[in-house]
Amino acid sequence: MQPKTNVVPFKTANGPNRLAAAKPTRLTSVCYKASDKAHTSVDWYTPPAIVKALGGKRGFDLDPCTPEDPSRLPAPTARRMIPPSQDGLLTPWPPQAFVWMNPPYGKGMEKWLGKLANHSGGGIGLVPVSMETGWMHDCVLSHPNATAILFTCGRLKFVRPDGSTGAAAPSGSLVVAYGKRAAGHLQQAQASGVLRGKFFAIQRVARVANANQGSANEE
Repeated sequence: MQPKTNVVPFKTANGPNRLAAAKPTRLTSVCYKASDKAHTSVDWYTPPAIVKALGGKRGFDLDPCTPEDPSRLPAPTARRMIPPSQDGLLTPWPPQAFVWMNPPYGKGMEKWLGKLANHSGGGIGLVPVSMETGWMHDCVLSHPNATAILFTCGRLKFVRPDGSTGAAAPSGSLVVAYGKRAAGHLQQAQASGVLRGKFFAIQRVARVANANQGSANEE
């Protein structure tokens, strides 16, 4: 005889009786930093002076990555601003719109930058410096529409929803220009001192690189 016991044997759930973890509801096709929560400390915005300088006299036509409540921005970033509930990635952009983009950092960022890189109206994006990533090579260094880049000197200090300036960002920043107009605005922002850093005209760098490669092949 087996001795009596008070221990109830554990049974593993099988097939349809197994409970699956609930999946969080997403507002968009890719991850916004704070799209699944009420506003949190991850809401950081680009200093208005930088956006104004990069937009030039006419400013930006479109910002597809704004918070759900645009009043949280220190200042408007574009004439049309698309919140997460309208999904700026899936929403068609007017072909001639000049775009400003500070995309959600992390997973899915390459989709945002890819859309900006292929946008016919051109624009400017602010992204972290990640030289080893696929999106850096595909959407910036090797993309035919990229016209200029600027590596910031020092780390940018982003702005909180209340307008106060936060601590320096955890990594350096890269400003990417797509199109002739964008490259001109980026160069002017650096010349005026609004953006401190090293400016490179991508097409000129590409020509030099190709010339050097040709010389090496001849040796």
